[in-house]
Formats: sequence, C-alpha cells, structure tokens
Amino acid sequence: MSHEVMPMVKLVPRGHTTCAAAYLTPKITTYLANFQKGFDENLSKVPLQFMKSDGGLAPCDDFGGHQAILSGPAGGVVGYAKTTFDPATKTPVIGFDMGGTSTDVSRFDGHLEHVF
Repeated sequence: MSHEVMPMVKLVPRGHTTCAAAYLTPKITTYLANFQKGFDENLSKVPLQFMKSDGGLAPCDDFGGHQAILSGPAGGVVGYAKTTFDPATKTPVIGFDMGGTSTDVSRFDGHLEHVF
C-alpha cells in the first residue's frame, strides 16, 4: 500500500515513490542478501545500515529502493558537513560532486534541512 511506503498526503508523489519502491526494492533486497552471504554469519551480529536519500540511516532489513535513489548525494553532504564545516567560524561550505552522468552541488551552513 502506498501509504506504508510514503506516508504523505499528496497522492501523485506518493504513487511515484511507490512505483520506484516496487521496481527497485526486490533488486536491492536480492543484492543485500548476496552481499551479506559473503561474510561470517551473514553479518547477523553487525548493525548493518545504509544511507537513505534523506541522509539518514536505515537498517538492512528495512531499506527500500525508493530510499536509495539519492543516497550518494545525501552521503556526500553528510560527509563534508562533518569534515569541513567549522562550528567556531560558522562559514558555510559548498559541496560539488561530479559523476559520469550527473553533477550535484550543495551548501551546508551548520544545519541540515529536511525538505519533502
């Protein structure tokens, strides 16, 4: 049900998210299961978490395809926010992530915004 995948009021964005989850989640679930098989006890004693599109972390057994779409850029922002921002000077920092098919630019001023 779409309200379980994305609990928001707007029907069309929720439908888009549900479609992405329906397509990507089985593929990611299979990938993660195969990934875990390569380790002792399938990493059952390790708190395995993955970066979500919003910069948060999700446990392996609760990680869906719709959460992974922008996890790279989100991880980049969290990474440079933790390593380059100086809270004493509060000087904003800019992140630039250029890949093979896209470029992501972001700015961090000491606060992570959570926008839907």
